[in-house]
Amino acid sequence: MPVHNSIRGGTFHGQVVQAGTAHVTVGARPPTIGGLPPLSSVFTGREQDLADLRTLLTPDGPPIVAVTGLGGIGKTTLAIAAGHALVAAGRVSLALFVNLRGYDETPVEAGQALDTLLRALGVPAEHIPPDPETRATLYRDQLAKHDRGVLVIADNASTAEQVRLLRPPSARHRLLVTTRETLPSLGAHLHRLGVLAPEAATELLDSAVRAARSDDDRIAADPETARRMAELCGRLPLALRLAAAQLVLDPHLRPEELADDLADGADRLDLLHVDEIGIRLTLERSYRRLTPDLAELFRLLALNPGPDISTEAAAALIDRKPREARSLLARLAGTALIEQGAEGGRWYLYDLVRDYAVERGQQTPESDAAVRRLLEYYASTAVAAEAWVDAPAGTADPDSFRDRAAALSWLDQEHANLVAGVHGAAATGHPDLAVVLSAAVAPYLSARWLRRDEALAVTTAGLRAARAVGSPVVEASAWSNHGLALDQARRYGEAVEAFHRAADLSGSIGDRSGEATAYGGLGNTLRKLDRFEEAVSALRHALAIQREEGDPRGEAMMSVNLGSLLSEIRRFDEALALLRRAGDLCRSLGERHGEALAWVNTGAVMRSLGRHPESVEALDRARDLFHGLGDRFRTATTTEGLGLTLLSMGRYEDAITLFEDARAVFEELGDRDGEGVAWRDLGSALRCLGRFDEALAAQRKALAAGRELGDREREAGAWSEIAELMEEEGRSEEAFAAHQEAIRAAAAATARGGEGQALSRFGAFLSRNGRPEEAASAAEKALDIVRGLGDPHLEARALNELAEIYDELGRQLEGIRALGRARTLFQECGDPGGEVMTLSNLGSALTSLDRFREAADVCREAIGLLQAAGDREGEALMRAALGSSLRAAGAAAEAEEAGARERAIRAAVAADTPGT
Repeated sequence: MPVHNSIRGGTFHGQVVQAGTAHVTVGARPPTIGGLPPLSSVFTGREQDLADLRTLLTPDGPPIVAVTGLGGIGKTTLAIAAGHALVAAGRVSLALFVNLRGYDETPVEAGQALDTLLRALGVPAEHIPPDPETRATLYRDQLAKHDRGVLVIADNASTAEQVRLLRPPSARHRLLVTTRETLPSLGAHLHRLGVLAPEAATELLDSAVRAARSDDDRIAADPETARRMAELCGRLPLALRLAAAQLVLDPHLRPEELADDLADGADRLDLLHVDEIGIRLTLERSYRRLTPDLAELFRLLALNPGPDISTEAAAALIDRKPREARSLLARLAGTALIEQGAEGGRWYLYDLVRDYAVERGQQTPESDAAVRRLLEYYASTAVAAEAWVDAPAGTADPDSFRDRAAALSWLDQEHANLVAGVHGAAATGHPDLAVVLSAAVAPYLSARWLRRDEALAVTTAGLRAARAVGSPVVEASAWSNHGLALDQARRYGEAVEAFHRAADLSGSIGDRSGEATAYGGLGNTLRKLDRFEEAVSALRHALAIQREEGDPRGEAMMSVNLGSLLSEIRRFDEALALLRRAGDLCRSLGERHGEALAWVNTGAVMRSLGRHPESVEALDRARDLFHGLGDRFRTATTTEGLGLTLLSMGRYEDAITLFEDARAVFEELGDRDGEGVAWRDLGSALRCLGRFDEALAAQRKALAAGRELGDREREAGAWSEIAELMEEEGRSEEAFAAHQEAIRAAAAATARGGEGQALSRFGAFLSRNGRPEEAASAAEKALDIVRGLGDPHLEARALNELAEIYDELGRQLEGIRALGRARTLFQECGDPGGEVMTLSNLGSALTSLDRFREAADVCREAIGLLQAAGDREGEALMRAALGSSLRAAGAAAEAEEAGARERAIRAAVAADTPGT
């Protein structure tokens, strides 16, 4: 008999099968991935983000998590990966996915999204109510049936309203939203997604290319170009995939060709487009949702010359108050079209977004006025900051910055914008602002961060702009600024020419202040060329102008420069008088920076005079002043000088500590020159302690720094130090080769003083190693070079070294003549220590010729100098030499008297020495 059944009510998921008897085997229900798209085959670089989401999407975590970020940054791929991971781990029983298409022309409404989700939950279409609120009730009922929880992924939301009805009904369910907005009214926990790390970006490129052809190794075979491509794509996953697609479409396209094409910002957005997918289209969808004021802000931000912009600069750009600009920037950041810096108060656009903003900005008539406002802000604020950094206390505008440290901090933050602003101002028809910016920024770049290439580029642009302005005063100032930058770049010949141009222009229009500045720069550069007399003349001329013009600050700073130069050529009395005057002037003006410079140079003079306690005191004062001013560079250079004083005092361990401290600061500041000097001096201190391997390693690092900078004089000095270390370790052949390298490097240097020193040290090496003829040749060449420098002290030392070699060769008469000249030079320099050394050598030469009475007379003269200096140990040694000469001359009684005086002095010294 047929069976007639009627089934009504309930929920039907398919056809109903009727049977008299039905046998059904029901197994354990596996995890369901209802509606969840497959995991991307090239998911990479998001391991930490995925781990963070897995931590957040737990019963103890927030009910709603929103992954936010720029379109194309990989939010959807990450959300899908999180869904797969949670289902695979059994953390949820079901993962659902709905694309809300929030940036399409017709976004998915909440009711449509609920329809999709209810179908995925197994509800037939005919049982889904039409009203969104009723659908939401049914949706919550369906979720409640899943005890182990459901993860709902709402992708690409643009408003909170699209997502509001999708909120889960209990703590065991989770809603994961991806959006370009922050959607504050949603109350979600935000997880901001950034661009990929460099390694992950290149890995994605390689994976995307290999996904089409597994043996395609074009990316892997050229890692440098791959890294370049990744950067040109902004490390944005969508852009990287689109770039890879270009390689897939054309198997003969080389990565370097594509990278070159991508480097053209004007065409980059066109290249990153395949079929209906492209960066421009993605950004267009975000841009068209902006309100008019946000759209204007977005367009104008692309006009900023540097990589990021402060709230205050943005306010100037859009002609709004800072608080209004801050609000607009925050709202724009909420759309993910711009990003806020980690510390707040600064904002930036990814490169591809900037390309798009530039396109949009080209259609905007307000651009020219906005650029002018922005550049005026940078110029006026840079001038105010430089005034705080460089001006005497109390003369800077107190309304501009809180203090000098704040001014330096602003310059540090804005330096990239300021450098780019100089070039931008010159290129966009604002040469007057380019001149102002260049003059304000160049000294900072040279002195604060030692970005010498940037300083040179800035002053070059400033000079071109000054010529466009057509003012001789402006052009003269620009030539002086350019001269300073050339000097910093070690292009001394060009710097001399630039300062001459500045001086001539200033003089022709009666600009005395500009003339003094030019001559001051000229003197400092001539000094580096070892043209000492010309340098002294230039600085004296500049100082005279400063005094005539009644400029006490200018007089003080010029006195410091001249005092430092006179100290270098050992005119110590004149140097100290100038430095004392400079220090007094600076203290009266409240100019702590100038006062610190005066103390630094005073410390160097005292070290040269052997007055070490006074040197330490002066350098400690300078270091405290620089530290208080926040000037880390000059604090480090002063620390280096203090280390040299302690080295001269035999306090080697303390000196090593100071050299290492200074080197660490130089390294942090990126100052390879300072770092190289610190390595050199550290090597010298280590050598004094017999730590030869460490000393050699330090000198090799000094050598590397010199080579990197192209400073052949520093390179030569390092080679000479290495040579002497090699010699001390018995490696004579290597020492000889190192000396040869030192001479070659010094001969290629701009200044000739280094070559003289290298030859002199080589001559001493040859003499010590039994090669006196070659030693004499090297020493004679060194003397010729030194004589041409006009430095009497160096000449005197070279004469002494040559005389010693002549003595070895039996050419005592030539040696005696050389020593006589050396003594006269030391007397002219006011160097009694050098005179004593010369007299000692002269006594030895006279003794070797059996001219014992003359040798005794020389010893007596040396004793007088040693007594005046209070050097009792030196006096004892010289009295011993006197006794030997007298005995050889047959004057036994006088010799005995000299011996007795020697013993008495030694006894007195022993009595005064603790522990003796």
